[in-house]
Amino acid sequence: MWKKALGVSITVLMLYAAALFVSCTKKEAAKAVAMTVNGQAITAEEVDEAAEFFRRQQAVLSPGQIFEGGGGESEVRRTAARQLAANMLLIAEVKRMGWRVDSARIDRAVNRFISQFPDRDAFMSQLAAMGESEESMRRGMEEEFLLDSLLNTVGAAAEPASEEECRKQYDDNADRYREPGSARASHIVFELDLTASDSQVREAMERAGAAAAKAKGGADFDALIKEYSPKSGGDIGWLKRGDLVPDLELKIFSMKKGDISDPIPSSMGIHIIKKTDEKEPRQMSYPEAEGAIKAALTDRKKAEKVNAYIDSLIRAADVKYLDTTLVIRDTAR
Repeated sequence: MWKKALGVSITVLMLYAAALFVSCTKKEAAKAVAMTVNGQAITAEEVDEAAEFFRRQQAVLSPGQIFEGGGGESEVRRTAARQLAANMLLIAEVKRMGWRVDSARIDRAVNRFISQFPDRDAFMSQLAAMGESEESMRRGMEEEFLLDSLLNTVGAAAEPASEEECRKQYDDNADRYREPGSARASHIVFELDLTASDSQVREAMERAGAAAAKAKGGADFDALIKEYSPKSGGDIGWLKRGDLVPDLELKIFSMKKGDISDPIPSSMGIHIIKKTDEKEPRQMSYPEAEGAIKAALTDRKKAEKVNAYIDSLIRAADVKYLDTTLVIRDTAR
């Protein structure tokens, strides 16, 4: 849903705004207050929810880059508090500027959301279970769109990375710009599921052994694919390490071009693999890497621009900490 063009910090902010837009509008007044921002309370529960969300995202969004300081518990909670405060201040800012979202855009978003449920009654039941209404969800979506527009507008003011910056990044980090080795393979597969009986497994192994013997004896591999597994077999395509389950990957990368394997069991069934081509690892030239480098450095500049803007809003705000472990660090310092 959210553009990644503004870098990891912005992506995390947006992901959290999107995840909570239908769950943060009806907090109980009795909850313990952790901090206030211009008189608006942020509860300890909200901070903990945000921190848990960030922890779940860490495996998805470049571990080690989301949280400065190594991602310790106190740092995660401070990051969560900063983003909650930022959301409050950014929403207040767009409202101050009088920005609005076209109602048709919200209608489309609501309809896409409803389409994920069997019917409208199921959708309304889910909202009710969350203590929400369609009206509160629409308000949350509007705030989500406004945040998106504001952060993209702020980030767009950043200067694109220069040729000099891109060249320096390449020269200083040449090892990052290497194409890993890759292999291409075809396979014959005798499909088995986890409920297959011992006799079914033995039968599949016997058929796979016969097919492997024919292939190693010089029979045309493509013809054998059509004979034994016309639907599930064939060209696997180009593969790099990490693309396949370990057993198949280790075998393919240990083979030479033209080699044919013995039958290999996997969770899918029994495979016979032919390695059809391979590419050695190689260093990318600067012109090949330039586009990706420029995009990454420009993204970083946009993220820095947005973080500086958020810091300026926080500095100007009246922020009071009841939980002093959440004191927000100014990222510009």
